[in-house]
Amino acid sequence: MSEFILNNEGVWFEKPAKKEGEQPNLIWVCSPLNVLAVTRDHNNENHGKLLRFCDYDGIEHKWALPLELLAGDGTAYRQELLSRGVRLAENKTCRELLSRYIQSCNPAARMRCVTQLGWYGELYVLSNETIGNAVGEEVVVQSPIPLTEHYNSRGSLQEWQQHVAKYCVDNSRLAFSMSVGFAAPLLHLLGEENGGFNLRGQSSGGKTTALKVSLSVYGGEKMMHSWRATSNGLESIAAMHNDSLLCLDELGKLEPKIAGETAYLLVNGTGKQRATKSGLARKRQEWRMLFLSSGEVGLPDLIRQSGQKVRGGHEVRIVDIPAFTDKYGVFEHLHFIPSGNEFSRLLCANAEKYHGTAGKAFLSALIKDMSQNLDRVRTLIDDFKRKNTPLNADGQVLRVLNRLALVAAAGSLATELGITGWTREDAFWAAQICFEAWLKNRGGLSAQEGQEILRQVRRYFEQHGDSRFATFDSEGDQKTVNRAGYRKWVNEGVHYFVLSESFKQDVCTGFDLAIAIDVLKERGWLIAGSDGKNTRAENLPCATSTTRCYRLDGNRMFADDI
Repeated sequence: MSEFILNNEGVWFEKPAKKEGEQPNLIWVCSPLNVLAVTRDHNNENHGKLLRFCDYDGIEHKWALPLELLAGDGTAYRQELLSRGVRLAENKTCRELLSRYIQSCNPAARMRCVTQLGWYGELYVLSNETIGNAVGEEVVVQSPIPLTEHYNSRGSLQEWQQHVAKYCVDNSRLAFSMSVGFAAPLLHLLGEENGGFNLRGQSSGGKTTALKVSLSVYGGEKMMHSWRATSNGLESIAAMHNDSLLCLDELGKLEPKIAGETAYLLVNGTGKQRATKSGLARKRQEWRMLFLSSGEVGLPDLIRQSGQKVRGGHEVRIVDIPAFTDKYGVFEHLHFIPSGNEFSRLLCANAEKYHGTAGKAFLSALIKDMSQNLDRVRTLIDDFKRKNTPLNADGQVLRVLNRLALVAAAGSLATELGITGWTREDAFWAAQICFEAWLKNRGGLSAQEGQEILRQVRRYFEQHGDSRFATFDSEGDQKTVNRAGYRKWVNEGVHYFVLSESFKQDVCTGFDLAIAIDVLKERGWLIAGSDGKNTRAENLPCATSTTRCYRLDGNRMFADDI
């Protein structure tokens, strides 16, 4: 016989009578709290209990409580129940009785739980519903943190199309941003890597508006996050957006010294390895997602501010797309609204009033005929790449093109499934315009490392060309501190003769020496020896015999447009 009684007034503990014939003493524990099912994951671990209760307004809630939260004093789970509107008795005895009640309930119903939102087989699990037809046991998300702000819906799909999606037509950055939202849940299904896009431009131009338009596919502005966070905080935020879209505003608020590390963290999809209090390895957080960012600066700018090297991997992880068009900031067409400011305010208001329906409709239609829809996406990706692949493009350019092709294909599929209300060409056009803007801003089709090498080498000689390089005819008269070599006027220009170790450890520091030499030779900055070697045997003032050194043409170095 159970020690607890559940009625309309709440959960009661029946304390046995001390003497025979006395009535048992009833102790009120909490407001009505039903334990509906036992939950566990596909490995029969992470057990929990599905709870049902009503808040102060009589609104029903369900929460899959991880049973691990009952360990210790149970403060964490009681805080969550209080936050959701459950009324709890205040004394210590009743706190212990609440844990005892939850553990003593053993309902016959069983459910499978997942610890993250996103794909579970061919089901898409949201915080308050599961999209798709579950075979066997029902699936529920079980998380120690509240996810109620995710995937909330307002208005109908038709209202969203009429008041939000239609304004993206003829606006490349808006249509592209919205297409990123549709592309996010396709990563896992297609085996594509994580990645992000950053809309870069001056303030008050509509960048945040583009993020809110994109976010309206899944929810309201409460799902918007800021770059102003620690790496630990961003890990948790990323895990909450698994298989979905994460929007991060104001990249410039990210600490420059962790900018590069954070980019790799988000794209690699796994958090840092940490230990438990006992010293054992804790399970790392994981996620799959696309993220959309805005900022007045790009990731390379932040990395350079901290004095670190910009790698090609940074460029392909967060793709910097110039946010502004040549017309009204982010916008190209105002749809007969008098000004860009009014257009932006209208879009923000509409995105908050109508949101969340498009994402659910897209996922439902996608799952309904998964195989055919994925084949269609692959066809659209190949079509976009065939039409937009530049000749002689570097591998980094092709990786970025592949991600934009996924975005274009996702937007087009959403249109074909009746979600956006656009024409079939709108998503392709928007992605193409953004790709061309990225290429122009990047400065060419070559690898980013090559450009960074050239920038570093030129910067070195701009700073140290006089102070660390003695002239040929002043060896005895001029004192050169930390000499790295010599300089000589040749054909009305200066050539630098860099001693070998200084070239390796100072001029090319941080880069692979062989790659740096190839880049410099290709540009004509480095003059190789006639014997085919990269160094030359030169008669330098520091030695009576020839010395092998690297010779650089200052005329070419300072005249080239990197």
